[in-house]
Amino acid sequence: MSTEKKYNCEIIQDLLPLYQDHACSPSSQAVVEEHLTECTDCRTIAERLGNTDIDEKLISEKNHVLESHLKKERRKTYTIGLCFAGIFTIPILVCLICNLAIGHALDWFFIVLASLLVAASLIVVPLVVPKEHIGTATLGSFTVSLMLLFMVICIYTGGNWFLLASVPTFFGLSVAFMPYVIAKITLPKVLARHKGLLVMIWDTLWLFAVIIVCGLYANSSLYWSVAMTITSFCSLLPWALFILIRYCRFVPMVKAGISFILCGAFFAVVNDVVRLSLKDWSKSSLLDADFLHWSLSSLDANIRLAVLILSVAAGLFLIGAGIHRQREKAAG
Repeated sequence: MSTEKKYNCEIIQDLLPLYQDHACSPSSQAVVEEHLTECTDCRTIAERLGNTDIDEKLISEKNHVLESHLKKERRKTYTIGLCFAGIFTIPILVCLICNLAIGHALDWFFIVLASLLVAASLIVVPLVVPKEHIGTATLGSFTVSLMLLFMVICIYTGGNWFLLASVPTFFGLSVAFMPYVIAKITLPKVLARHKGLLVMIWDTLWLFAVIIVCGLYANSSLYWSVAMTITSFCSLLPWALFILIRYCRFVPMVKAGISFILCGAFFAVVNDVVRLSLKDWSKSSLLDADFLHWSLSSLDANIRLAVLILSVAAGLFLIGAGIHRQREKAAG
């Protein structure tokens, strides 16, 4: 004698996809489970829905198709890169043959070769290296080939300016691309948390390297005291802002307020620091500011003092607003 089913099979079958995905309510889940214990047909359908072999096969086939497509694209770009490399060899061979034909030493030929290496680093390298290494490989090859070009030209012209050209160039490239490079490098856990600090140290060292190299060519005893004083003072602001923003545990508005004050103070006194370093007493200092007189002699000092006052006022307002908001959150 058959027992009458408590729930309609069509309703249960409509709920089965939601039941398999655990997307139905607890009450609906209990109803489905109760019905499955008494209905063989619905239980069979539920077992079929729970079979993931087909889904796994489709995913595997999809991954295989994508991987095959990527390999095909890599082969194409690699082939294009080799074609460009072949094109670059044509002017190299032409210059080499012409240089040898006229009986010259291989001097300016190396300038052509180094120049083409710079171009190849930007065109060929991105096409032949793996996708995950395109950025670092292109940047590295470009930097090396550019330094090589400087060195070859310096040797050919008989100059001694290689460091004067290469160090500032390397410093500029570091400022622009070092954050990207260090983000791609795997570092020990201790250093990985301080990548920003490493970039700041690296750029600061190269900045002073630029000053030192320029000093070697300046041939002036006054240069070192002036250059080192001004460079050291100007380095204080970016370092102070970096430490404040990266390591100080203040709310953003407080950090913004302190940043306003630091920038205003730096703008107000930087001219005086430069003037004192150069021992130039002809220009007015911040102490010469006089808001009652806006003549040419006091205009610069008045503007700097006004900026300082406004920066301090804005900074204190932001600091107060940040502290007030923090207290409100703590109280709430």
